[in-house]
Amino acid sequence: MNNLKLAIALLAVSIGGNAYSQDLLSKVPAESKFVVALNGKGFFKHANVNQLNEIFKRTGLFEKLSNDNEAFNSEKIEEFGIDLNSKSYIHFNVNDSIQYIGALIPLKDKSQFESVLPVDKKVEVVNGLNTIYSDDKTLRVSWDQQTIYVLGGLPMDNYFSREDVKEKYGLLSNPEYDWAEEAATVAVPDTTSLDWDEYDFEEEEAADTVVQMESNEEVMAEVASVEEITQAAIEATEAAKESEEVTEIETEVFNIPPPALPDDFESVDSVLEQEEYQDDYYTRYSSVTAHNDSIKDIFVSHSIDIEMERIISGKLNPYKSKNLVSMKDNELVRMEMGKFDSLIQYYYPTDIIYGYMGRPAFDYGYEALSSSIVVEGNRMKIVGDISFDKEMTKYYKEIYRKKLNPRFYNYLSDDALGFVSFNVNTEAYLKHMPAIVKRVYGGMDNKVGQIIDMFSTAFDVIVDEKAVAKVFKGDNLFVLNGVTQKEVKYIDYEYDDDYNATEVEKTKMEKIPNYIWMFSSDDTRIFEKIFKILESEDNLVNHDGIYEIKSGKIDELAPYILIDKGIVFLGNDLEQLQQIKSNSFNGKSGSRYASVVKKNKFSILFNTKKIPGLIDDLDLPVHRSMEAEVKNLAQYGDLYIISNGMKGNKFNWEAGVDFPNTSSNAIDFIINTFDNISKSLED
Repeated sequence: MNNLKLAIALLAVSIGGNAYSQDLLSKVPAESKFVVALNGKGFFKHANVNQLNEIFKRTGLFEKLSNDNEAFNSEKIEEFGIDLNSKSYIHFNVNDSIQYIGALIPLKDKSQFESVLPVDKKVEVVNGLNTIYSDDKTLRVSWDQQTIYVLGGLPMDNYFSREDVKEKYGLLSNPEYDWAEEAATVAVPDTTSLDWDEYDFEEEEAADTVVQMESNEEVMAEVASVEEITQAAIEATEAAKESEEVTEIETEVFNIPPPALPDDFESVDSVLEQEEYQDDYYTRYSSVTAHNDSIKDIFVSHSIDIEMERIISGKLNPYKSKNLVSMKDNELVRMEMGKFDSLIQYYYPTDIIYGYMGRPAFDYGYEALSSSIVVEGNRMKIVGDISFDKEMTKYYKEIYRKKLNPRFYNYLSDDALGFVSFNVNTEAYLKHMPAIVKRVYGGMDNKVGQIIDMFSTAFDVIVDEKAVAKVFKGDNLFVLNGVTQKEVKYIDYEYDDDYNATEVEKTKMEKIPNYIWMFSSDDTRIFEKIFKILESEDNLVNHDGIYEIKSGKIDELAPYILIDKGIVFLGNDLEQLQQIKSNSFNGKSGSRYASVVKKNKFSILFNTKKIPGLIDDLDLPVHRSMEAEVKNLAQYGDLYIISNGMKGNKFNWEAGVDFPNTSSNAIDFIINTFDNISKSLED
């Protein structure tokens, strides 16, 4: 399927999605690794469909569709035939050999939908439904009066790289490039013994022409053989489809003889022969790749037809979810994933991990993952959670049972550019980490497993969790106050008349980020001893209890370190640390950001309205089409990611941004932004 048809399918999926939702969800396979629900009713409650039509018109979408099919003469997405006020579902599944991604989209008008399809695309009847395929038949779209069924597949490289599978389906190994052979062809001929006056250049040119013609004939023969293989594979596929019932993929279809590979060239003392050897290698490589891809495409095509027939006929157990059925109008998208561990194990590189160390368990204790895109007025946010089994829940509850040092609030201003806070219980983390490591990497080769077990045990015995937790309690706050100018030292080189270089220390003014990082410590002796050692080796400068790390080459970000009242401060603003030490620091502490870090175990926040000023300070270039939007960022709220840790057996998180109050809601603002950008590009 070409890019246009893919775009149409994806557009349909994106706008589809309540009146018919229960029937569609019942067709989603229960074994799907994850399912995404797209709430069309919720989206178009917040979006202006007429404005969307204008944007698509401006970008030429409708014109392109009408050029491909004269029956389509509309400039409204409502006339694509899709039921815009219903839910669509995207489902994904994977096994050892293939991964599927499919969609179920509600239809309002079958004939309208068919008018969107390119007229030159062949429509077949498969399983009693109108159907179109991609050119390689790895993507299938079928539809009836109520539903569009989309299903595509991709082969799993780990599976088809196995020797038994390659033998079963007649897959070829890629030819190895003989570097020694290539090296033997690059010897330079002895031209000193040639009589250039008597050398016949016309004879040499004629010989080169003959060699090139012979090489071209060999290449064309290879291409012809590949075309025959591909044609045979396609014919076998069509024959298999015509059978009344397909229960399994017949392996005989794949017993295709490998293409004849040309013999290696003998090493000759000629640059021409070297180039011919390289051309021969890439010809053989392309031939093998085409052969293997044709077999994999047949495998995927058969698998898609079998899976699609099961979906359409309802032979699969249905996916069940109360949350997907009862989505609220402000919930635009919801994603659910069960048994996350069983999904990620398919994507680890087996050659590297399994081949040398056995198959790890990769048991992270994940039970399910879910997230939703939600609109709340002018705020758009993604909320989600990860649920854990009983054992991991116990571990993570203890690890995240930590609050931020309340003294940190004094150094967090609501005028800051941004901040990161991260709170863990260091003692609990060190205590449970050996058990977590053994659980994740258990099941490996006996020897490797014993080594991991030994290190985990040694870590548990050697590390004193309570002692380490006194040094690093686990609460952290990093604040980015903005960008300031600072005179910094750097090393330059001066050269004498003989070009002998001499290092020279110079200074310059640089715009650098102003930051401070702080963490709590009940035992600072280790830091004090380290400072004394560094100071004795002239790697540290003591500014009356504030230590400056000497970087030697460049000091834009080199930190100053202060230990004060059980807090370790690292920052690049000496004046700020001096004020903290003398209790004269006025950080304009506010309740807004302090409230965020107080309520959450983890938080990242960026003060979006500061971006225009930051761009000006750093003299960053901005395209003229984006200038207005960049200036509008001054009206934005904060961009944030937060988590309040474990609640029950779930780790909760949220990410969002507050858009300006210039539109009716967040979706409306985003569409207005795209509308303005498309207008500026049109100009």
